Amino acid sequence: MTHQVTIIAGPDAGKKFALPSGGALIIGRGSTSDTKIRDPRLSRIHCELRHEDDVCVLADRGGVGGVNVNGKVLESPMRINIGTVFQIGDTRLRLETEDALDAATLASNLDSEHGMASESNDRPVESSLRQLVGSSIQDRFVVEKIVATSPMSVVFRGTDSKHDRAVAIKVLRPQLASSDNQRERFIRAMKTVMPIKHPHIVRLRMAGRTGPLCWCVTDWVDGTSVSELIDAIGISGMLDWKQVWKIGVDIGQALQEAHRHKVVHRNVTPANLLRRSSDKTFLLSDLMFARALDQTDAARLTRPGEVIGDLGFIAPERVLSIDDMDERSDQYGLGATMYTLLAGHPPYPAKNLPQLISLLQGDHPVDPKAIQFGVDERFSSMVMKMIALNPKNRYSSSSEMLEELKRIGMLGGMEVRTH
Repeated sequence: MTHQVTIIAGPDAGKKFALPSGGALIIGRGSTSDTKIRDPRLSRIHCELRHEDDVCVLADRGGVGGVNVNGKVLESPMRINIGTVFQIGDTRLRLETEDALDAATLASNLDSEHGMASESNDRPVESSLRQLVGSSIQDRFVVEKIVATSPMSVVFRGTDSKHDRAVAIKVLRPQLASSDNQRERFIRAMKTVMPIKHPHIVRLRMAGRTGPLCWCVTDWVDGTSVSELIDAIGISGMLDWKQVWKIGVDIGQALQEAHRHKVVHRNVTPANLLRRSSDKTFLLSDLMFARALDQTDAARLTRPGEVIGDLGFIAPERVLSIDDMDERSDQYGLGATMYTLLAGHPPYPAKNLPQLISLLQGDHPVDPKAIQFGVDERFSSMVMKMIALNPKNRYSSSSEMLEELKRIGMLGGMEVRTH
């Protein structure tokens, strides 16, 4: 297996460096390093990655600021696995195989609900949740380690001891379900989502409450998120429109099924769209929390001015009060994701909420076809309709949107596989 290191954030995002077989990759900004990364916060020789007995070992070489792995400073040489993300200076790197999209697993990339593992974001993990590691839920689900945090939940990797399979265990943050009434609403919401089963939706296996904690267990997906895909193609990178169309068809089917059950996801972002390695299928994740959060006090308990979700992909009605949230809001999230993959940036690339509001009130985004000339004109027009500011100007339903996707695919000579 050939390994490589890909820069997923920083001045040289998108660059890849092969790891010599049986040798070491010297990482730094100096001319004697193997990478010559243009990050002024790096030392000339910062760290190294080497093969030792068929495993990859990361070692600090005295770089200023050290090496950060999963939110912790590297103190001694450490074995790392495919998909591990580490940071030096302002640069984030990921260990991959040459087929990066198929090699990384969800555990290594969970920023929003699926980005750099866990404790490196600004949401600390409550002690009551940390103490779950090593315990068992329902005498069946063994909690192994924290793999992600978000404003809403903490995600653990675990094992279903009954079926001997890996699972993801998501626990709602205690402040979002602090009363018996809230916890009962959570359970009722989960009962609504439980019957939803679809090949493009991550399967909810069980949900419940243990003392003050509300939790759910889903299938563990070995694969990569679309967020990782965006990182992999670089800051100004673009994806061929036919590959973006495939994402639209797969996730469109998932949304159609969710909306048939009257469930609006509310947070369709690249981090919540997953590509399974085994068959290259795209899946929608976190559907189970959509209804649950709608039934708890999530909105009231967020910090002043904060909107749950990735700013680049949230529907304008969430911040402009144009209309109530409905399935057209999910359509916007999918459309904004597709736009980003085609154009290299979100339609409204805001860094904070005031900037987003300002952008939404300004000029409309440029048509993707004007940025990537190879994009099919019909497909480009469709994406622009999906991200219309006014929900009334989008497709009336996910079914109508999916039918248009299928029509464009057939005109483009692509096979439409639906479930």
